[in-house]
Formats: sequence, structure tokens, C-alpha cells
Amino acid sequence: MNMTHVYKCIVKFGHAGSGKYVARPIYIRAHNIAEAMDRAKRFRGVKKGNLFRTGASVLQINKEEEYLQ
Repeated sequence: MNMTHVYKCIVKFGHAGSGKYVARPIYIRAHNIAEAMDRAKRFRGVKKGNLFRTGASVLQINKEEEYLQ
């Protein structure tokens, strides 16, 4: 069975150097949290680098209603 979950990833978007960013959520469908973190990091516009420096936070969404809001 190919079960996926929806994860809410809070990431930093930005350009032009350190300290200039906007944190915002993106929703990723993935098999596990590690895959969600990897996909979030590759999302267009997300600041690259160490996840702890870039401020990624990944939470699993348990109910589909939370994702659709």
C-alpha cells in the first residue's frame, strides 16, 4: 500500500542575503517526515542550507479539513 500524508512545512522564502526572508507555510504530500523536509527544501524560492538555519518546521496534518482551509 502506498500511503502518503500531508505535511505543513514552515520555511523561509527570500532572496538577497542573510536575514532577509519571509516565513510562510507550504503543504507537501509525502510518505514520511524526512521526505517532506527534503521536498520542502527543494521548493522554489525556499532559502537553501542547513534546515536549522533556514528555519524549516514540519508538522503532519492529521485531518484533510485542516489542509483544505
